Amino acid sequence: MSKRLRKAGVLFAALLFLSGLAVAQDRYGGSMNAKEHGYQHGYRDGLRQGRYDRSRGATYSFDAEDYRRADGGYQKYMGEHDDFQQGYRSGYKAGYDDGYSGRSIRSDTYGLDPRYDPDRLPRRDQDADSYRDWGYSDVAFDTGYRDGLQAGQNDLRQRKDYRPNKHEAYEDADHGYRRNYGDKNQFKEQYRKGFVRGYQDAFNRMER
Repeated sequence: MSKRLRKAGVLFAALLFLSGLAVAQDRYGGSMNAKEHGYQHGYRDGLRQGRYDRSRGATYSFDAEDYRRADGGYQKYMGEHDDFQQGYRSGYKAGYDDGYSGRSIRSDTYGLDPRYDPDRLPRRDQDADSYRDWGYSDVAFDTGYRDGLQAGQNDLRQRKDYRPNKHEAYEDADHGYRRNYGDKNQFKEQYRKGFVRGYQDAFNRMER
């Protein structure tokens, strides 16, 4: 009897863990904080530039126009412009360092976990109201980027071929969509753009 209770307890704990993981990984537009949001935007831009400079044998230098301007993707609804810029520059430098050094992308920057599968975990709506004032294109691209990055990392671990458009999440392209965003097809277009870019970053592809 006690053995059955122990097994039931383990099963219940596992279910709680997975449900918590699903909620944690189903954030729609990323951070609610302007500085953190800027960091995430800057990191992926810096990563790309660092990889590009490394591939062509350029001298290490993250002080590019994007870094100086530090407002790529910024919108007023995200928060203070100065906070976004501060986060963007920190993220850009970190991403550039990783890209130029040939290091793997930092999954924790986007709250990812190797157990998350964007094709299979339930898509929840608990956090959606928090983003009701956000621009849909940013929510769509950022959500797609996270899902594409995770899908790409999963495929790499399983030694699968490069195939971003073969994923259910890419085909559906509606993760995080709400009716108040308007045209669903436009949302899907931005989501797929983000998904492909995240997938490319996972595979270290050089498309720019």
